Amino acid sequence: MLNALGITIIFLIIIFMEVPGLIKKKKTKEIVVFFILIVIGYTLNLLVAFDIKVTATNKIIEMLLKPVEKIWGK
Repeated sequence: MLNALGITIIFLIIIFMEVPGLIKKKKTKEIVVFFILIVIGYTLNLLVAFDIKVTATNKIIEMLLKPVEKIWGK
């Protein structure tokens, strides 16, 4: 449980350091992408902290990017 608290604190520090600058610059798309990546990273870190087996992330990323590759090509 202490691991989860530590992870949460670290992610909150990162958010509070990065987001105000993005808001000042009115970077809406960057904020959305930032939070998507933060949620993915936070979730994976919590899973590891609670000793839950996680599928290799490169396979997940590959699965998510296949449709993008078909649209844009190589």
